Order: sequence, then C-alpha cells, then structure tokens
Amino acid sequence: MNALHETLQRNGYACVPDLIAQPLLDHLRNDLATAIERCRQVQLENGITQRTEQTAHHIITRDSHFPELLARFADWGLVDTLAHMLGGVPILNSFGGLNNLNSTDAYVRNVHRDVRSWSAESMQMAQALVLLDDFTADNGATLFLPGSHGAPHKPTDAIFEAQAHTALGRAGSIYLFDSRIWHAAGVNRTTLPRRCLTLTFTRSHFKPQFDYCRALGEAFCVSQPPAVQQLLGWYARTPTTLHEWYQPEDQRFYRKNQG
Repeated sequence: MNALHETLQRNGYACVPDLIAQPLLDHLRNDLATAIERCRQVQLENGITQRTEQTAHHIITRDSHFPELLARFADWGLVDTLAHMLGGVPILNSFGGLNNLNSTDAYVRNVHRDVRSWSAESMQMAQALVLLDDFTADNGATLFLPGSHGAPHKPTDAIFEAQAHTALGRAGSIYLFDSRIWHAAGVNRTTLPRRCLTLTFTRSHFKPQFDYCRALGEAFCVSQPPAVQQLLGWYARTPTTLHEWYQPEDQRFYRKNQG
C-alpha cells in the first residue's frame, strides 16, 4: 500500500498537491462563476434560496472545461486511487462547486457527511475537493475530523471544534476523502473568494445523482476519450428499449467490466 492509500485509510482524507496549472485553473474559476450564476437563477425561480447562495450543482456543460478536468483525473492517476478507495470501477455521482465568501452562510458550513446511511463494511462514495484558491486558516478552508470515517454517529460540536483539522493547500491541489468522514466548510474571515469544485464518485452500479450522459448528449459523450466516458457513466447506462438491450458486447449500455 502506498503512502497516499495509507493516509486515506488512516485519516479518511489526503491531499494530492499542485496538480492543476495555469491556464486550466483560471478556466475552471471562470466556469464555476458562470455555473453559480446559472444555478442561482434556477434556485430563485424555484424558491430554493435558504442557505444555497454561492453553491452550484451538476455543473458540467459541453462548453466548460470541466470535462477536461475529468480527463486529467485519469492522467494524474486519481482514477486508480478512487478505484482503490471504492473497491471497483468508479463513475461520477455528482459534480458541483462552491464559493465560500465571508458574506454567505451556505449549508456546507454545517458539520456533515455526504452519505446519509452508515456503512461500516465498505466505502459507498469517494470525493474529490478541487482547490481553485489557496485554502488557508483564515479564508474558510474545509475542516475534516480525522478518523471519523469509522464513526457511525455525528460528533458533538465541542469534539469537532477541538479535533478537526484544517485542509490547507495551494490552489490546484486536490483533496481526496471518504464520504463517511465528518467535515464542514470553515468561516471565511477575508474579503477574498474561497472557491472549490466538489466531485463525488461511486462504483458504477450505484445510481448517480444526475444523468450526465443524457444531459451532455450522445454526440458529446462519444467524442470524449474512454477515461472520460467511463467517469461520465457512459459504460454503465440503463437501456430503455429492447433494441438498446440486445447489443453486441462492445456496444452494450452496461459493459461487463463495470462490476
């Protein structure tokens, strides 16, 4: 077991530093700003405004650089690490983002974990926290309670405050973590943005939160490299007709190597 896997197993989280360089980092920041604005319009239209400011969900679009980020996950070896964490081939379960400003009070400030049901025997979901700004002690960096991925019950506020560690890191770094870990966004005490992308991954037989293949369209998905197709769930789709079901092995909606 390598050092990254050991840290993930022991603490429930680990940082892979300095992965994303310019100009991709700037592109991702701009794409997040566009996504936050787009999601806010829908939040306001549908009355989903309580503690949702500066949050964005399911933000991959064909004209964004988010698919490029997914492709880099394979190049950086993160897909292999996610597969190790989950014990099987991963697909994208959700892709969101956040700007943790000092003026916002979004729900991510609550101490929480990102799986609703406790699973002691296996990790149901793994996550990637992509740092688009430096994470510091002053600007609301994420707080993790080390080892709490093995605890079925929520810690008291006193325990979390006393024992949680601040996820410090430079922009372009990525934290991987077990979704069972208790964590929270910190309070930004600066006037600067603290932006990040939040990606979740599950094994391919889990239902994702969003149908990314249908949202992005067949032509876009087919044009992507195999690693991106895998993460988008292209090889783990659900057929809706008998013609889609009865296909040659290499064209099946759910391929046999998905677990």
